[in-house]
Amino acid sequence: MNAKYDPNIFKLPESVDKDTHIICTYFCEGYTSDLLNKVGSIAIEQTTGTWAPVPLETPEVRRRHGGKVIAVHEIPCYEFNMPEMEGKERMAVFQIAFPFENMGPNLPQVLTSVIGNISMAGKLKLIDIDFPKVFTDAFQGPRYGVEGLRELTGVQKRPFIVSMIKPCTGATPENAGKLIRELAMAGIDWIKDDELFSDTEYCTVKARAKIAAEILKDVYERTGKRVIYSPNITDRPDKMLDKAKMCKEMGIPGIMINALTVGWPSMQMVAENDEVGLPILAHPAFAGAMYESHYSGVSSHLILGKFMRMSGADIVIYPCAYGKVDIQRERYIRIAQALLTDFRGMKRTFPGPAAGVYQGLIPDVASDLGMDFSISAGAAMHAHPMGAAAGVESLIKAADATAEGIPLREAAKDCESLQAALDLWGEGMNQQLFDLKK
Repeated sequence: MNAKYDPNIFKLPESVDKDTHIICTYFCEGYTSDLLNKVGSIAIEQTTGTWAPVPLETPEVRRRHGGKVIAVHEIPCYEFNMPEMEGKERMAVFQIAFPFENMGPNLPQVLTSVIGNISMAGKLKLIDIDFPKVFTDAFQGPRYGVEGLRELTGVQKRPFIVSMIKPCTGATPENAGKLIRELAMAGIDWIKDDELFSDTEYCTVKARAKIAAEILKDVYERTGKRVIYSPNITDRPDKMLDKAKMCKEMGIPGIMINALTVGWPSMQMVAENDEVGLPILAHPAFAGAMYESHYSGVSSHLILGKFMRMSGADIVIYPCAYGKVDIQRERYIRIAQALLTDFRGMKRTFPGPAAGVYQGLIPDVASDLGMDFSISAGAAMHAHPMGAAAGVESLIKAADATAEGIPLREAAKDCESLQAALDLWGEGMNQQLFDLKK
């Protein structure tokens, strides 16, 4: 008689070779009378089997290619009895080890394997993934990373300051050029297109790139400051690569990609192309659809952290815990850790806390993340009462003061633009500033 709980599927963690398996951790919640059987069926569903036995799914196939359940922890961890559970859902954290040979160094196929069909199976969330070295060795990661961008721009100690073209849509190439010049002359580090600013008939990427390249060259000759402008090249992968090469040929120093709407492998394709060779700013549009549910999807530190870094992002924009978009403080910190911590020799990626970040928040973010982050500011520049250039000046002053350990109010004594920003928006978190929070 075959065992109900197949010993080819249920294993101890020590019995699995972590050099040849991808280890996935999940959270689940649901009505079940047999938690072990439920988890085992998930392991089979995503590797060798389906809901009924098939002839070619032999014990040998299961031994070699089946997912291995290596941990199941019910929450709470009941041992000798269980409260009356009728009408109540059970919660658990469990781990499955997937044979690497089933999928190879292929992120789309990995995600299909570890959170494919089961993403539609109720309350189930992929909360972590541990790749073997043979997998991560296939990824170049960021071409420049934190240290490379600091060398490229000359910004050595303070946080990076990033701004974007506003309004989000509707700007002509000439209007975009005027704003790029104003921000660049004010000393900004990086100017990006808004994620909504596309390759349109009224303002093509080529047209605004041509104007921007001339402006950035002039600004460098006048000031010695190398400012990066990154047009939004988001498109079908083949067109995106063509645009990236065009930007390189025109002298544009960076590019921006809405990484989640095109897919991580599409960004990786651009990042690893030596004919492009430009730093990439990755935008998080669509991310919330993947991670925000407590009960489904994939955790944010994977979506916006590990996968972005592996796929070549030099800066990743993502929500700041103190801004206008909801995210737990621990989660925004964990995303930054995934971008910055040691990762098998892969270069570090700049975390880019954004969405309602202003001058008075820079010390709070630095306290959480250290100095290796970029502030992506829109309204904090463009809505500054003294103008966008003053917005840039005040953000740089706040970043410099934070790096030097000087309180912002002290630094503002000799910087009118910073004083104006602090008077208007305050220091620390101020949720009353955001209509989205009301």
